Amino acid sequence: MEIYRTARGRILHVYGDPALLTMDRLSEFGARADADPRIVSLSLAPSRSAAGQWLRSAAPAGAAIAIAADAYDMVGPLAALDGVSQDGATQDGATQDGATQDGATQDGASIAAWCALASQRGLWHDWFLTNHADVLKADMLLSPAVIDARENFDTGSSHFFVRSAAPMRGGLRIAVDVTWLGPHETGAQVLTTAALNALADDERVADILLIGLDVLPDYAAHLADRPNIRLTTMDDPSLPADIVWYPNQLDGRSSIINARAVGRRVIATYLDLIAYDIPRYHASVDSWAAYRHLQRTIALSVDGVSTISADVAAHLLEEVPLLEADRVHAIPLGLDHIAGHDRPAVPTQELLDLTRTLSGRNFVLVLGSDFMHKNRDLAIAAWQHVLRQGITCDLVLAGLHVRSSSSRAAEQELLRTHVDLRGTAHVLGHVSSASRAWLLANAAAVLYPSSAEGFGFVPYEAAALGTPATFTNFGPLKEIAGLSHVPANWTIEAYAADLLALLTDQDAAAERVRNLQQVIGMHTWQGFADRLIRFAQDILERPAVGASGLADGDQSAAVAAVLGSRSRRALRPLRAAARKITRS
Repeated sequence: MEIYRTARGRILHVYGDPALLTMDRLSEFGARADADPRIVSLSLAPSRSAAGQWLRSAAPAGAAIAIAADAYDMVGPLAALDGVSQDGATQDGATQDGATQDGATQDGASIAAWCALASQRGLWHDWFLTNHADVLKADMLLSPAVIDARENFDTGSSHFFVRSAAPMRGGLRIAVDVTWLGPHETGAQVLTTAALNALADDERVADILLIGLDVLPDYAAHLADRPNIRLTTMDDPSLPADIVWYPNQLDGRSSIINARAVGRRVIATYLDLIAYDIPRYHASVDSWAAYRHLQRTIALSVDGVSTISADVAAHLLEEVPLLEADRVHAIPLGLDHIAGHDRPAVPTQELLDLTRTLSGRNFVLVLGSDFMHKNRDLAIAAWQHVLRQGITCDLVLAGLHVRSSSSRAAEQELLRTHVDLRGTAHVLGHVSSASRAWLLANAAAVLYPSSAEGFGFVPYEAAALGTPATFTNFGPLKEIAGLSHVPANWTIEAYAADLLALLTDQDAAAERVRNLQQVIGMHTWQGFADRLIRFAQDILERPAVGASGLADGDQSAAVAAVLGSRSRRALRPLRAAARKITRS
């Protein structure tokens, strides 16, 4: 221990490494102690995000700690503690009211116990934060109390404000939740993998940390070859990153509760509000209500919300009127992840039985899971209507079957009664990316009658491979594609008429492909990455959103209800497959 006297005569007993109290720091300590007699401990605390800043705390912590001797008459001298103090404060470093301090030295434990007693009297403990190398490397006399450590992640606290105010040095460090990268590649997975590739190419991004998986699935394995992308865990000492990005809205597969430990600011991408709107995707009214509440809570608790179309942004702002509009940014997806040179020369092994059965006949493709909003039953009816116009072609339906909220029963009934010999229907399950590309490239046309979308990849992917597609002119498809000569509604007649034109009029088919290819040229993944980075930089310059603590208390109850929902149960086989891949 060393003794210092402040300019106004307060006596400070300094424990730990007094050599760290250089003249300028000692001056800071003296001035702070003289500012208010309630301050009875002053700690020299390491901080990578603050230089020369005072912070009020619940207990002392740091490499050097000064105790005001003028408080001994009220609290009792440190030397008198002798192992056990009043009110449950002991020298093992534990204090009451959640101010537990692990890893304390014997002196540190005594200080923690004394300061706990001082806190009962209403006295204060201040930290002097510095990012100087000598303090960062010094041994800690006393680690932060539990209550102070917890408030690092409470956006309403001074601890979070100081911790999150670090200036950005070099490139952005982005942590990305990749929990959604399950065994099957669908649109949500394409978004994550394509965006990560583009972000890794941008010189403004220094590192990308992937959190949520132990092993990347095959279609995303190439990401591990990027020098600035790596898989990591929540206990990575390099965290928090500048930004933690959730590429897919949260529904129980990911958790935002620990987001503030992963990134100084949090951005969540909302793909759509399909499950928000459709009651059948949930087991009960209660689980539907819990899911809707969760989506609103997450939107209010993150610092920024990106959406994949302006249509989704407008919908979200209507549903969450408390959401600040300038924290919501529509960033349309890239469309250049598939190109003409990706056209497979031969069918994949899993398509050999289909191609043998087709025997070179034309086929119309319906690609996508059999969720009811994908309207595969409507596609079957439109195809049958075209057959009755004298057209000969088969129908291929490819995509995952969901165990509930499915149009499967309606599809099977239509196909059970199908007797038109001009065409046969072929039903496939999920197909690989290579098979998907072959089907898109070799179909005569693609039917995409979806009535609920956040963006809608399929028509553009078909056009990239030279195949025309028909879809309804609504929402994000209207916004991004900007076409007028497509169905205006979801009637069988409208779809049959457009499909008939694409199958019989080469000029109409070529124009549809050409128009969609022009749209592809305007939406690149590099452009998506640029807009996401600029949005992240803007969010970093703002204070953390005031409502960010909402998710901590609300998510557990909401997710508990969501876990019992039909949509959750429908995805059980995918989760089981993902666990098998991880174990292997």
